Amino acid sequence: MVYNCFIKCQVCGSITRIRLQVGWQNEHPVVVTCGKCGTSVSGHVKIGQSTPSLEFDFDNADMINKVDKADYMVECSGEFPTIKQCEANGVDDIIVTPFIRAMHCMKDEDSYEVFGKSVSQLNAAAAKWKDYERILNLFQNNSEYLVQEIKKEFKGEYFQCRDELEILRAVHMIEVHSFYSPLKKEILDNLSFSSDILKLDSTQMKKMIDFLNMHDGYHLDEMQALIYKLYGEFVDVYQALIPALLLQYCKDGTFDFESEGSTTSTFGTVKQFYLDVYEALGNLLIIPVALNNVKYRADVEKLALIEKNVTSLEEFIGLTKATRYHFSLKNEIYTDFLGLIVNPKLRNAIGHNDVEYDTASQLITYIPNPKDRTKKKTEYLLEFENEAIHMFQGVLAISEYIYRLRELELIFDGKIPFTARMPINTLK
Repeated sequence: MVYNCFIKCQVCGSITRIRLQVGWQNEHPVVVTCGKCGTSVSGHVKIGQSTPSLEFDFDNADMINKVDKADYMVECSGEFPTIKQCEANGVDDIIVTPFIRAMHCMKDEDSYEVFGKSVSQLNAAAAKWKDYERILNLFQNNSEYLVQEIKKEFKGEYFQCRDELEILRAVHMIEVHSFYSPLKKEILDNLSFSSDILKLDSTQMKKMIDFLNMHDGYHLDEMQALIYKLYGEFVDVYQALIPALLLQYCKDGTFDFESEGSTTSTFGTVKQFYLDVYEALGNLLIIPVALNNVKYRADVEKLALIEKNVTSLEEFIGLTKATRYHFSLKNEIYTDFLGLIVNPKLRNAIGHNDVEYDTASQLITYIPNPKDRTKKKTEYLLEFENEAIHMFQGVLAISEYIYRLRELELIFDGKIPFTARMPINTLK
């Protein structure tokens, strides 16, 4: 269903027709600007699902009764890409809705259902995040209250928390339910992929863990804490990223980024999350790179020959983050599984403040090489957000690797794991 409402800018008095695709979320942001004066008139919409209702609130704009003629028109949706803001003149009242356009782009007949389930899982995780975050914090602090809080959220024989391995597994379930299942289900589709880490050469794996734990910033618990911090950041911005997430369920090339964009976000909404994920991933990459070393070269220290005079993990640590990404190889399994889409030049441009953003077109213009400021490149907001999501999904894969390494660490310390099959649906 599409619902039309009208808002009047408090600054210039121009009128914008808001054409809302009523979706299945209870609420979502509406990020738009006045087409005439550029003032932000963003707000929120609350959608009654059990009892049909709509509530809007906008900054710097007033809701008004229907008018014969609006100055601008903008589509809005909490789930789908939308036609960007345009002048209302010549816009036909009957336009294909964001929902119908999206359905024509789906990869297969199940894609939309899977997308909807993923968003519902993210919403459920966000609703429980304060409880989950409390457990993660207690876990990092090795608190005496950790088991008590775990048992409030988990049930069954697999979560008796009889030893450190069971506690580790119970805490890990937060990642499984909140992030893996909706965003990186490949981890769960083939659990033997990550569990095979436990079968790699034990001498080399112990050398790997010892190497990491001897370097500040690369201890297993430090890297896990970095990931936990990103989880909180993602929960804060995920609603803004949902239209970009939809792209992963669509056939390639089916969206026109020039005409279609997002009304749940703007560049400023997700910029810091993008930067933080990029920086964190640059540190975390040492994990899959080292695993590749063990699997393909039988030596945790022996890097693939990518960069001249860079042959060891110690030298890898000394590289810039942009150069470290060169080791994210498609032909080696532990880096290929990350599925990264990374633009180091854009990240560098953001860091040097060499970026401009046009709100109307949702176009990011940046200088890829600060030594030649005459050359510029562009990227649309949805593409930028798609990169951020893919990097975050890469972080999820590395977190699974770290989970296996922490299991190994406990086993090397003499802990014997209980034999148990980890079920997926175990939350209360």
